[in-house]
Formats: sequence, C-alpha cells, structure tokens
Amino acid sequence: MSPVAPVTPGAKDHRRLRARLLGEGAALAPMAGHSDAPFRRLARAFGAAWAVTEMVSARALALGDAVGLQISAPFLGERDVAVQLFAADPGEAADAAARLVAAWAPAAIDLNMGCPVRKVLQRGCGADLLRDPTRGAAIVAAIDAAVPVPVTVKTRLGYDWPAAVEVAQAVAAAGAAAIAVHGRTAAQRYDGAADWDAIAEVAAAVDVPVVGSGDVGDRAAFQRARNLGLGVMIGRAALGRPWVFRELRGGPSPTLAELVAVSWRHARDHVDWYGGEHALLRLRAQLAAYAAQAGAVRDPFVRVASLADLAAAWRATTGLDPRDAELCALDPLTGTLDPPPQAPTRGRRAVRA
Repeated sequence: MSPVAPVTPGAKDHRRLRARLLGEGAALAPMAGHSDAPFRRLARAFGAAWAVTEMVSARALALGDAVGLQISAPFLGERDVAVQLFAADPGEAADAAARLVAAWAPAAIDLNMGCPVRKVLQRGCGADLLRDPTRGAAIVAAIDAAVPVPVTVKTRLGYDWPAAVEVAQAVAAAGAAAIAVHGRTAAQRYDGAADWDAIAEVAAAVDVPVVGSGDVGDRAAFQRARNLGLGVMIGRAALGRPWVFRELRGGPSPTLAELVAVSWRHARDHVDWYGGEHALLRLRAQLAAYAAQAGAVRDPFVRVASLADLAAAWRATTGLDPRDAELCALDPLTGTLDPPPQAPTRGRRAVRA
C-alpha cells in the first residue's frame, strides 16, 4: 500500500457542499447499477443539485484494481459529484480515496455505511459498520486525513435497532462534513415506511448538514422534509423518472412524447459511454421503469438488446417513434456523451473485491 500524505486539518471549504445539499434541489443517491455517468447527466439536466456515484470497493482500489476508477469516472464537465467507497479497513480506505481524488478530483468522498446487501456485509462493509460506530468513525478519520476534499457518509437508522444519533455523532466527530440517512434500518431494507422524524433527530444532534432519503417521490413529501430542515436525497423514485428533480421543485411532469424522448437520450448516452449496444442489457431495469411511467407493458423493454429494439418497443406500446424529428426536438440534452476518460493504472491488476 502506498503512503498517503496527510491533509492539513481545517483546510477544507465545506460551504459549497452545504449549499448544494441544503439548497432548493434534491441530490441523486448512490445506487449500484444505476447511478452511472449517463444517468447522473440526465438527473443534472432536470435539476439534481448533487450526485453520488455507484459504490466502489476500497480494497480493490488499494490493491491496484482499476475497475473502481472506471465505475466512478465523471462525464466531461461534471461538478458536485461525490465518489462512494465501501470499506472495512481505514488504511485501504485512505489509499483508495487518495487514488480517486488524484484520478477524478471529485467534490467529495462518500463512505457507504448503509448497504444491507449480504455480500457487502460479509466483508465488514456497508451497514455492518453500524454494529460498531467506532469502526466507521476510524475509516472517516483516515479518509479525511488523506484527501483535500470533504468526506461524507451515507448511512441508515441503525443495523437492527435505532442507533443513528450515535453513529452520526461518531462520524461527525471524526470529520464527516455531511451525513445522509436512509429512514429505515438495515434489517428493514426497504420494508415499511421511512421514519423522517428519526432523521430529524439525527440532524438535531450534529452540527453538519443531514440529508434524508426514503419514500420521497412528490413535491408534498419533499416539502415536508425541507420543513424539517433536512436536505433530500432521491434514489429509487428517480429510476425511469429523472425528471423527478424538476417535479420536486414545482416543475411540470413530462408529456408522453417527452418521456419517450428522455428514455431515448438515456439509452443513446448509455451506448456511447459503454462503447456499444451490449451495454443496454444493463439498462433494461431502467427501461422497464420508463415503460411503467408511460403506462406501457414492460415485456418488450426487458428484452431490449439494441437501440432498434427500444424504438420498436416504444412504437408497439405507444405509437411513438423516438427517432422522429418531433421527438428528437424534445431531447433534454444536446450533443453526445463522450466516452469515459482513461483511468490511470498503477501496479498489477487485482481480483475485484
């Protein structure tokens, strides 16, 4: 593991981070398999104030694997994006964070302390850190000392009992500049209702911005959260619906034609970013979500293997062809999405953790 140069305490400016997280807009949550550059770009076009990448393995990066660099690559000109790490070891986390900052200069490094997926928990990462907040705090402190950008944390109300205040106080004392709290425990996963009153209790217990997530899908829910003094992070509600960020701020919902045009832009950017139509298999879940938003049957969308397939699916289910000039004029973005920048390499390539 390479040595990490210490960062001078107090040298970081958190004002922009606070303004973006507690301003008028909502943030895009990190979602494995979804929060990639093409989707972040669309979310930004509709007003997302901040975004967090898919999570990256700190161990793999510390061992020299470049996969995490590829996953976290920004699109050209991207600002206000944090790269999320999952980690169990402070030294590995610090080394990985330093490598990410050197490669992409993100606005922040985010530590995942909330993922409830078994394979993540088994590595002592994600929500497993909620079992012993001092472990998460040690990782936050190590990252904070290693990079010149703020460190944020994404967590939950607890592992299987409420512990969010204790966790938040520990990571804030260790240097976390902001904390995002999903309003359920890891044991709940996504069952039951998100507890926003519990998130507000966390915000009252720490002096850093607190952002809540869970069950916000309309302007009324967004305003209730903002009235509690909380920032808002949107995850599943944005899938197949990137315009939700516009709706939360009082903007209009798309027409059917606009919806089809947005899905077409998403698919084309996805193909450009990943270098071929083979990548559309990874996008099928989102394409099905677009279909659900349109009130269309999902079957042809979960079988899409080419852009021609997607155009045919929309024609068959709505009578609209996304390649028509009228729909192309509704594209929320201009130009094409450049391929990802080349990730710097270092040392041997390790097995992905």
